[in-house]
Amino acid sequence: MEQADLDLIRQARRGKPEALADIVRNYQQFVYRTAYGVLQNATDAEDATQEAFIKAFRSLKQLREERTFPTWLARIAVRVSLDMLASRQRRAQSPSDEVSAAVSGAEDAAAARIDVDRALARLNEEHRTVIVLRAFHGLEYDEIAQVLDIPVGTVRSRLHHARMQLRRFLGGERGDG
Repeated sequence: MEQADLDLIRQARRGKPEALADIVRNYQQFVYRTAYGVLQNATDAEDATQEAFIKAFRSLKQLREERTFPTWLARIAVRVSLDMLASRQRRAQSPSDEVSAAVSGAEDAAAARIDVDRALARLNEEHRTVIVLRAFHGLEYDEIAQVLDIPVGTVRSRLHHARMQLRRFLGGERGDG
C-alpha cells in the first residue's frame, strides 16, 4: 500500500471529506470488480459498491491497522455482495447480453471473456468468490481467509474445486478440446 493511500485513510478517519472522495476514486474499480465477481450483474455490483463504501466510511474508525485497508474493504464488499445474493433472487438474464454490451476489441478476446464470464456464473457463490479474490485481485490465501473469515485450508479447498469446475466448464480437460 502506498504512503499516499495511508495518508488519505488517516485524513478520512479525521473526517476530511476530500479524503473520502479520493479513497472512492482510488478504490472504486477494486470494489466494483470484487462485487461483480460475486454477483455477476453490473447493476447489482454498482449498488453493492456504493453500499460497501457507505459501510466502510461509517466504520472507518474501527479499522485497526491502516495497511490492511484493501483487505478490510474487500471483506466489506464481499459481505455486502453475499447479503444481496441472499436477500433477493437474481433476475434471469443471459450472461452474454451484459458481457457483449461491455466487450470491445478483438473478437477472439471477446469470445474468451464471454466464455470465462459464463463459466464463473456457473460456479456457486463460495467458489466464485475465492476465484475472484485470488485471480482478479491477487490476494494471498491468508488474505482471502481474512476477507471471508474462513480457515486457510478452506480457501485452498474451495480454490481447488473452483479451478477444477472452471476447467470442466471451459473444456480444459484432456480430450474435450
